[in-house]
Amino acid sequence: MNMMLNKKALAVAIAAATLAACGGSNSNNDAAAEDGVAGAKVTRLATIPKGAELTGIEVSPNGEVFFNIQHPSDTLPNGEDKAAVGAWIGVDIQNLPTDLEPVSVPDPESVEAMTTRVATGRYQVLGREGATFAGGLPFGLGHIVSGDGNSSVKQSNNPDFNAFIATDEEGNNGYLFTAWEDRPGGMSRMELSKVDDEWFVNSAMNIDFSGVKGTMINCFGSVSPWGTPLTSEENYEAENTAHWNDSSYSGGYPSYGDVQKIQDYLGGTFPNPYDYGYIVEITNPTDAAPVPVKHFTLGRVAHENPIIMPDEKTVYLTDDGGHKGFYKFVADTAGDLSSGTMYAAKATQDDETDSSIAGFDLEWIALGTSTNATLEAAIDEYDDIDEGDFVADANSYITDQQINDWAESKLNQDLDGMNGIASSPFADDRVAFLETLKAAEALSATVEFNKMEGININYEGAKSGSIPYMYVGLTDITGAMTDDAGDIQVSGNPCGIMYRLPLEADFNVSRMDPVVAGGPYDSGATGSQCSDDNVSRPDNVYVLNDGRVLMGEDTSKHVNNMLWIYNPEGE
Repeated sequence: MNMMLNKKALAVAIAAATLAACGGSNSNNDAAAEDGVAGAKVTRLATIPKGAELTGIEVSPNGEVFFNIQHPSDTLPNGEDKAAVGAWIGVDIQNLPTDLEPVSVPDPESVEAMTTRVATGRYQVLGREGATFAGGLPFGLGHIVSGDGNSSVKQSNNPDFNAFIATDEEGNNGYLFTAWEDRPGGMSRMELSKVDDEWFVNSAMNIDFSGVKGTMINCFGSVSPWGTPLTSEENYEAENTAHWNDSSYSGGYPSYGDVQKIQDYLGGTFPNPYDYGYIVEITNPTDAAPVPVKHFTLGRVAHENPIIMPDEKTVYLTDDGGHKGFYKFVADTAGDLSSGTMYAAKATQDDETDSSIAGFDLEWIALGTSTNATLEAAIDEYDDIDEGDFVADANSYITDQQINDWAESKLNQDLDGMNGIASSPFADDRVAFLETLKAAEALSATVEFNKMEGININYEGAKSGSIPYMYVGLTDITGAMTDDAGDIQVSGNPCGIMYRLPLEADFNVSRMDPVVAGGPYDSGATGSQCSDDNVSRPDNVYVLNDGRVLMGEDTSKHVNNMLWIYNPEGE
């Protein structure tokens, strides 16, 4: 089909989706179709307590949905002020009726606004922050325990990613891994069994990250095709490495105080910034002692989520925050992430500025090729740097000039107009993997994406071609995406947009288009500023077996965050 016709049809579908979402309080109205394109539909499946973010969407083989209640308001009654890891039970999400009656929006002052509500079945709390599970977690669920296991560094109330590793075909037994999004980060593992209509926690433990020097801000993630959880280190300061050993740096994420907490985790050793900001694979996940492996090869950024394609080589990676990139990694060997090539996307915007319609063509710029072993050796060169080495307006680590010189040698171009084409200061491609965003920018990739978060496919559908799409949520279309410079210049949408990316035969993607635009937005509203009848800031995404997509919210613009299902077929 002609590309212009494709874009026109897609624009109609997006408009239909917005009409369907906003057409009534149930978010359940079908929209009229034009040019043969069905009206898409979003339906509200759950609301969660005030102040909380809905995280960790994961579907068990039995069709039940795990999701978490992250950082609820500390004023909630009846224990609801504690973060929860839980399961939506009594539902088969893979066979959810398309005419399901949506859950209503609670009155902000009602009892319903203080708890978790689902459209059918019920929400079962498996554990709240601080739960010890009969001594299995001596410091309590969500406690970040020091590397030696002898003390708690802090109590987290930020459960994020869930990975369920089933140990039977039905999915009634298995291990639930939950990432704790803090500084330092952590991960718990519950051994679960399902009896009748209830989950039971048989045991619980924390994953020992001391062998990889701990983790930081463990955000969303995914499960590899070979059955290992992949947790993401969301290092917001990955491109601000110069601040790492600055004892006055109080506003960062992590701040200097957070760096000191990592130092506590390490038993007093000042941490190396290049040890944090990667994808961490939990190998041997069902063993008594799972083994974490940091994949330096997948770059150092504010990782939100990796998703591995059915070729077991191609990985797409989102970078959370403002002025960020979009990345692809291609492994040298299927099933092995320890060696390969890192790429960054260059976006070309359609001749359209309306963010609910404008899509982007993507090309991939190669940043560098390396291995975990080579990069680990490079990282170790920065081990002995600490606060005593800090100099204001300088950089104790890889400098911008070194990045420029590396890029000049790679492109064979004089980028800074000084002294011709420089030689690379390094004998390896460490810049591409340790200073990934700055490397991408130096090589002219697009670093204007804002709040690019959950990304996902339906694995079997992608493999067979029956669901040949990848979906990604951008929770806030503002900042560098909406200014008048660079590759991206679209209208703002603080309620966010979910995009669809067609998968090509080799699992490359060269196109992304908006399919669900949040809102409308009312900055003057005293309650929800984004319409309660539509998604706001879609974060977690999960693609079901029939192509429908679950979307969890990370928003302050709804009084209660919500779980939605998007139906591309409009049924």
